[in-house]
Amino acid sequence: MTKTRMITGVIAKVTLALFLVTLSGGIIYAEPPAVPETTMIDLIKAGSWVGHFIIVVSMVGLGLGIEHIINIRKIKLCPPEIVAELESLVDNAQYEDAIALCNANPNFFCNIIGASLAKINEGYDAMTAAMGEAGEEEAAKMNQKISYMSLVGNIAPMLGLTGTVTGMIAAFGIIKATASPSPAMLAKGVEEALVTTAEGLFVSMPALTAYFYYKNKVTMYVLEIGALCGEFLEKFKDIQPAEQQ
Repeated sequence: MTKTRMITGVIAKVTLALFLVTLSGGIIYAEPPAVPETTMIDLIKAGSWVGHFIIVVSMVGLGLGIEHIINIRKIKLCPPEIVAELESLVDNAQYEDAIALCNANPNFFCNIIGASLAKINEGYDAMTAAMGEAGEEEAAKMNQKISYMSLVGNIAPMLGLTGTVTGMIAAFGIIKATASPSPAMLAKGVEEALVTTAEGLFVSMPALTAYFYYKNKVTMYVLEIGALCGEFLEKFKDIQPAEQQ
């Protein structure tokens, strides 16, 4: 009888132990409650007014990038058909028509050659000096044009930092006003800080990358087109000032 009771007790204890393990496993491995998915609209709203301003800046950067893709190309700065037509006019001594063609096609090459041809009566040295001045002016305009992309790339992270500061100020304001704030009460300010920081970085990195890319392209085009203009001007090497003719 005693032995039967012992066996029954062991079985009861094992059964209870299995029940408790099963119960605890169910509690431990129970599926967590579903968290609502954060959408892009939610992130934009979380960024507050600083985040909205960063989005505007990103649109400006995108517009500049599209403009640079279209216009900062050698075929735009120095159209081959215009170069060939200018060479034909100069070879036939049609200088007035060549100047008119340059004025009708204001691009990097034509602006430099047009400035040189305007000094044809003053001789080769004056034409060379005019070419140098026009080349420096055109290069400065190109570099100024792409500098706005650098501005976008530098101001975006500063705006993100501004959002970080305003978000943390909001969070600490809640801590100051509430004795024991809940995490949910602080979440809005912290989320604003993180979202605006991320937005600023996401705008800054491609903008600065594009700026340095086009900066190198402009430097290369200035050298190439400058050399082409120098070769073109060699046609006038024997021209003397009008008063010496």
